[in-house]
Amino acid sequence: MRVPIEWLREYVDAGLKSESLADRLTMAGSEVSAIEFHGRGIEGVVVGKIKTIEPHPKTDDLLVLRIDIGTKLLQIVTNVKTLKVGDKVPVAVHGAKLAKEIHVEKRELHGVESFGMLCSLEHLGLAEESSEVMKLDKDAPFGENIRNVLGVKGAILEVDVLPNRGDLLSIFGVAREVAAVLDKKLNPIKCNVVEKGENIKVKAKVEVKDSELCPRYMARVVEGVKVDESPAWMKDRLISCGFRPINNIVDVTNYILLEMGQPLHAFDLSLLEGSKIVVRKAAKGETILTLDGEKRQLPANTLVIADAKKPVAVAGVMGGGNSEVRDETTSILLESAYFKPTSVNKTSRSLKLRTDSSVRFERGVDWQGVARALDRAAGLIAEVAGGKISKGVIDVYKKKVQPEKVQLRLKYLNNILGTKISRKDAAAVLKRLGFGVARTKSASVLNVSVPTFRAGDIEREIDLVEEIARIHGYDKIGSDIPRITYSSRKEDRAENLVDSIKDSLKGQGFFEAQTFSIVSPKSLGAEEGLMITNPLSEEISCMRTMLVPGLIGVISRNVSRQVKDIAVFEIGKVFAKSSKVLPAEKLSLALAITGEHFSSNFRLSVKEDINYYIVKAALETLFGNLGISGYQFNPMDVPILQAGKSSAILIKGEEVGLIGELSAELKTRFDLPHSVCVSEVSLDRILSLSSLDKRYKPLGKYPKVSRDIAMFVPQGVCHADIQKVIRDVGGSIIERVDLFDYYKGKQVPEGHVGLAYGIDYRDPAKTLTDQEVNMRHEVILAALKEKFKVQIRQK
Repeated sequence: MRVPIEWLREYVDAGLKSESLADRLTMAGSEVSAIEFHGRGIEGVVVGKIKTIEPHPKTDDLLVLRIDIGTKLLQIVTNVKTLKVGDKVPVAVHGAKLAKEIHVEKRELHGVESFGMLCSLEHLGLAEESSEVMKLDKDAPFGENIRNVLGVKGAILEVDVLPNRGDLLSIFGVAREVAAVLDKKLNPIKCNVVEKGENIKVKAKVEVKDSELCPRYMARVVEGVKVDESPAWMKDRLISCGFRPINNIVDVTNYILLEMGQPLHAFDLSLLEGSKIVVRKAAKGETILTLDGEKRQLPANTLVIADAKKPVAVAGVMGGGNSEVRDETTSILLESAYFKPTSVNKTSRSLKLRTDSSVRFERGVDWQGVARALDRAAGLIAEVAGGKISKGVIDVYKKKVQPEKVQLRLKYLNNILGTKISRKDAAAVLKRLGFGVARTKSASVLNVSVPTFRAGDIEREIDLVEEIARIHGYDKIGSDIPRITYSSRKEDRAENLVDSIKDSLKGQGFFEAQTFSIVSPKSLGAEEGLMITNPLSEEISCMRTMLVPGLIGVISRNVSRQVKDIAVFEIGKVFAKSSKVLPAEKLSLALAITGEHFSSNFRLSVKEDINYYIVKAALETLFGNLGISGYQFNPMDVPILQAGKSSAILIKGEEVGLIGELSAELKTRFDLPHSVCVSEVSLDRILSLSSLDKRYKPLGKYPKVSRDIAMFVPQGVCHADIQKVIRDVGGSIIERVDLFDYYKGKQVPEGHVGLAYGIDYRDPAKTLTDQEVNMRHEVILAALKEKFKVQIRQK
């Protein structure tokens, strides 16, 4: 943001040199990246009035001009043929110095002497490139130093405005900041609106069809205007801020944009069908010729400003050529509005069109400033272009925006900053920044009203702390190192449990991965998700609802690089829809494994099932380390997993996750040669059920007795159910039940699978006899036959 010091002084007298002011602003958080001394080094340039224009006697490419510079007539040879007698122009006389180290000397051109040159904006250092001779205001006194006429004798600050400080994208906004930083008086902007014409309701109508994207739309009508050049003072200020003067109507809208940070647009009222404005979304296939001369296809749902038949502007971005102000324009409709920042940003990116207006709307303009800017602009247009302002104003809004309220605790403020700022001083700083401070019953709490020009930026108590800190002065905040008490033992239970989980999985051969929280909405076939309002691209437009998609991506990338055996896990946040404004965040744990892995305590004959059991074993080991019991793996169909090879994970009857083999369709999509098994569990629930407390359990005094059961089990019978029957029937002398073999083959009856279990019997009070064990074992076999119709294999 370019801020001319001379313009700034209209609202606040800083009383400092440019360099000192830049330092104070930078230390308060508004960095001044450069200071440009406008007009520095420009010498010997005066206002001249063209008296005569004659052809060069020897060439048709040049003209010979006689120019009155107040003290004498000066002869200048030029190739510019757009000038006419009576024009006033900047003239660099013999010995003058211009921008870019140009020195002017008298010279002879084809036998005719030239005693100077005519200057463009580039010559005067007012533009990077310009080939046209600058024409001055008719009232400019000829012979006057050009720096005095154009007001280019001051400095210009280049302020780097942060994304959250849209209020600084204006001269008045920077003046307000300067007044707060230096504790100076801020002069208000003067609005002079004299309504003389007919009632605006007779002249124009406004209909807002989408109040969500356009919360407020205002308009005024000015009739009888005369489109002409702007006065010199306005053109000078526009030029100093990098804007090219166009005409007095358009220049006023640009002037207000720079002065107040509120984009405006002026429509030729006679070109609006039905003298009507309709704020709506673009229809499919609609196009518009924008002011830059480009015909643009409007994406569906783009917010547009239309008349009764057609779009006449892209809301918040650029006006249309079919309603622009022309030399013949006599009546204008002046627009001032508040457009939803995310809508303008989306439109700007989709059209690849970024303008000074869109930048300000994207960062959020002042909802209350919409009206002030409209009045200021209407008054200026009446001043510089004549005409009458119609009585009344159109103001369409659904809900009036009120200042947000935030409480500030003085104890919290001083604890954060390490200061002893009093209630009085804190309130004074906030008032200097434009905040309202109301009295409260408590002397230690401030009730603060956030001004609408800071809406969206100041939302929390810590935001107020930051505001006070930067105005109070970071240099006044002590730099003492706070005392920190270190402990060799972590006191945070959840952190300890997470560390234990990581150690357990790493010990089992898993590698930890970290993936992005933002994913494609089509990841793993999930078409719906938590869509981001303002995504950078479609591929990263959705908040993840599972960790598994990220781990599948990790496996896919490694497999494509010839890494075959992969076992990874991730602990991270997933997001779920919530009744609140923001989605609910939940902690989750996911595992994924592929390749040829073998377990030392599990003998498998069917290779494609290996991954499921390794992940299952990893979870069982993890649950054991965390002291979790009562878990089950119940068959359940999951869309991303293979039917018949997926289960729900239950702990004490509550579903906490899933486990299974990735579906064939997803294996093909990710080009994975081996089966992939995944699992995901709610870590929030796991942590609530976990404990790292260790209890001493003495070794058994009496010996154990081991027995095996080998049987053919009908398909569909769950291991967990078999294990439960064995423990329930076996009673308290059952110490261990372990599935150690799973097999299929010709010897297995059709519709069955072969399972083998190892059972350890031990009585804590005595030595078991073979007869006691055999009797209990036979009871277990009978129960299995009766409940599951298993066939016991004989050795």
